Amino acid sequence: MRGQPVNDPAPSQDPERTPGSSQVTSEQVRRFGIPAVIALAALLFILQNTDEVSFEFLWFDFTWPLWIMLLVFSGVGAIVYWGVERRIRSRRK
Repeated sequence: MRGQPVNDPAPSQDPERTPGSSQVTSEQVRRFGIPAVIALAALLFILQNTDEVSFEFLWFDFTWPLWIMLLVFSGVGAIVYWGVERRIRSRRK
């Protein structure tokens, strides 16, 4: 199976590894590690931007701290991405 560690029938020579221990696969790094690094970078970027900014769009006009606005729009972007991904996956089936 792709992305799964290969079970070696011979006993392991590495004293750190036991037959029941788990290994991190490249698939797990791709699925969890890269998004975690991106999320951490986005969080650091958001927390460093604390100035007040004015938001004007159509009839909306208000002032918020930039970190709140970045957080809100990041959340909206994540929801849109999730919806598009679900729609694409449902069409593939």
